[in-house]
Amino acid sequence: MIRVAQAPRPDWRAGFDRIGFTFHDLPSEGGRPYWQEEAAYGFASAEIDAIEAATAELFARCMDAVEHVVRHRRFAEFAIPTPLHDLVERSWDEDDPTLYGRFDLALDGPARPDGSVEVRDIRMLEFNADTPTSLVESSAAQWQWLRESRGAESDQFNLLHELLVEQWAHVRAERFGVAPGARLHLASLHDGGDGRLIVEDFDTVAYLAETAREAGFDPKQIFVEQLAFDADARAFVDADGERVERIFKLYPWEWMAIEQFAALLPETRGATAWIEPAWKLLLSNKQLLVVLHELFPGHPNLLPAFRSPAPLADVDRVMKPLLGREGGNVTLIRADGTIEAEQPGDYGAEGFVFQQRAGFARFDGRTPVVGSWVVGETPAGIGIRETSGPITGDLAEFVPHFITDPRPAGRPADPDHAEESA
Repeated sequence: MIRVAQAPRPDWRAGFDRIGFTFHDLPSEGGRPYWQEEAAYGFASAEIDAIEAATAELFARCMDAVEHVVRHRRFAEFAIPTPLHDLVERSWDEDDPTLYGRFDLALDGPARPDGSVEVRDIRMLEFNADTPTSLVESSAAQWQWLRESRGAESDQFNLLHELLVEQWAHVRAERFGVAPGARLHLASLHDGGDGRLIVEDFDTVAYLAETAREAGFDPKQIFVEQLAFDADARAFVDADGERVERIFKLYPWEWMAIEQFAALLPETRGATAWIEPAWKLLLSNKQLLVVLHELFPGHPNLLPAFRSPAPLADVDRVMKPLLGREGGNVTLIRADGTIEAEQPGDYGAEGFVFQQRAGFARFDGRTPVVGSWVVGETPAGIGIRETSGPITGDLAEFVPHFITDPRPAGRPADPDHAEESA
């Protein structure tokens, strides 16, 4: 793994605007744009294979953890309101379909004289399983960058577009059992109360709507604020009064669980299918880290994690809120108990977990976190966010990647249509 300097494309902004990635200039560290192509990360194909294998392994162990929690009804540990316990259990037992998720991974290993790092250690930091973002940039945007910056023979670990279309098609035909042309609503939050469109969420849902269209759905993009409940029909409807039978929502289940209409979710289960499903409440929660360590102690891809700091009193550790996002309310604590860094935020009332601090490869004063995607049950690609600080927060920048050696035999062919259809 190596970080190399790159010359930015002169018209990269216009190119991204054309494919629906319009939030590339969101302010990042020091006011720099969120998207950064002044550098890129290169991986040997063997390292990509290791990341892919670790991702598949972690997903399988997460499924084991959900089964354990459901069978032992440990929902209270995840701060899930009691009225929704049966909904989560039923959602899991009836195998409600999932679309995607993103593991955040720490990579480490010995440094080489040329500045590269031999990746030997891959550790799970958390699983963004309910509302993962950085999808458009991981899929269409960095593929466009790869082709225009490194040529037609270049490669990267990026099968996101193809696998999203494939998974949508599976969900439509095999899971929902509906014909091509069936309606699918897709929703994101319009704003955080200030009236300003949350562009990142809007673009992400627009991209997912396009992949759903390719899979045979008739997508309708709406905002969460437009959802209503028709008391006479006992059904959720959109702003046009159309019944919402199938909906993808880029909106956290933990927020839905405490809102006024939460009591209607069990009642309307047969009338409205939600993607992601209710059982994802168990994966998008940092208590998952504790359960995974409990079930699989010493696992090479997991870090020790506990609800109490006592078992980690003699090592560097991280305190994370159960439901935190973008590094909010994360605190880094040294082995001697002093605080190295902490991030402000609005989380923590629901409780914290304590995770042993991971080792990270650092390059030019930057720390990369690898987002490793799963579509359905299949590892699908990676995206990288990096920061100069010790906590990866909402100001971290997205940096593209490439594979440094030729494509191994059997790796799928060029998915250029991902760029064209985004």
